[in-house]
Amino acid sequence: MADKKQKVHNSLRIGPRELDALVDRIESGSTANSNKDREFVRWEFRNVTVVLTIENAGGSTVSIPVVAKDISRGGISLLHSAYVYPDSKCTVSFKVPDGRTFHVKGRIARCMHIGGKVHEVGIAFDEQVSTRDLLGLDPMEEAYSLERVTPEQLMGTVLIVTKSEMDRELLLRYLQDTQLTIRVAENVEEAMERAQKGCDLIFSDLHLGEESGLDLVTQCRAEGIDVPFMIMTSDDSDETRDDLRMSGVNGYFSKPIEQQRFYQAMAEFMLADGDGGPVYTTLSESNPAFEFLANFYTSVPQMVVGLEKALQESNLESCRELCRTLAGTAAPLGFQGVGEQAIKADRALTKGSAVRDAASEVRALIIACRRIRVKPAA
Repeated sequence: MADKKQKVHNSLRIGPRELDALVDRIESGSTANSNKDREFVRWEFRNVTVVLTIENAGGSTVSIPVVAKDISRGGISLLHSAYVYPDSKCTVSFKVPDGRTFHVKGRIARCMHIGGKVHEVGIAFDEQVSTRDLLGLDPMEEAYSLERVTPEQLMGTVLIVTKSEMDRELLLRYLQDTQLTIRVAENVEEAMERAQKGCDLIFSDLHLGEESGLDLVTQCRAEGIDVPFMIMTSDDSDETRDDLRMSGVNGYFSKPIEQQRFYQAMAEFMLADGDGGPVYTTLSESNPAFEFLANFYTSVPQMVVGLEKALQESNLESCRELCRTLAGTAAPLGFQGVGEQAIKADRALTKGSAVRDAASEVRALIIACRRIRVKPAA
């Protein structure tokens, strides 16, 4: 029975608690997680307010409120009270962390009876989606979306920066069967010289002698080199991860270096567009406010870390202050969407009595801020 205080609008007539219990029961007896042929990583997505719109043969449509079990870059698993026919075209609609209603087209790939009135409906999306954006995944948690990656899939140009001869030899050996053009550097000066020649990904060690990978990302962004940037390190402390977030790196890779995980990390940004796409200022260089952008770019990663901590610590005042700062600065500096989301988060915080009441709006603001990039050089 669903919670009495909460109205449920899905075919199974269940709320969040019942959905959790149902999915736990399904997964406890499932061997699906060991599927060696799966292309995309599945992420938990237990959502009681999903709409499945099915296109009938005659052109008419029917919309069914269902619940979601999990999601991947290539599809979603839904739970419904009745059988639906495979190969039907459909659209799945649900809310994402930034407050939008997301609509994705696909087809019904399968429908399997689970037990009682419960059927699991597998939807294959027509086009891949960014689970990093849709779920608000933390880039410092190695949130890769491709299940398995072969070396032959990797194409483009990668710059590897490390002082460790052992790490360099290991990475080069892992990449020998790829289609990549590989450039290597041992320090920031060499890395900048090679990065300016062009590349699709920079994969750098955190510690580079007197300088660090954080110095390298700062110099790259200052020069308009805005390619995805990953840092690898054996230091997985919260302090180091916060430093990486504030630096604006796109991803984190923890040592020791394992081959398949290394392929996944590379593929996330070279094949899967892992950061969801950059957002640039709309200001022209002639705008008087343009000169303030440099300070804004520096402060945004710090504010993201502040918002993350405020969420974790349920610090309402700190969260509200950061939202209001972004609400007052983002739009005038050419980031209208970020400013609008900051206003939404501030209003939700003001309306509620605790941070958790506005958690989805704050998380959406964090996602929007992470996509801010320095405009590439012409």
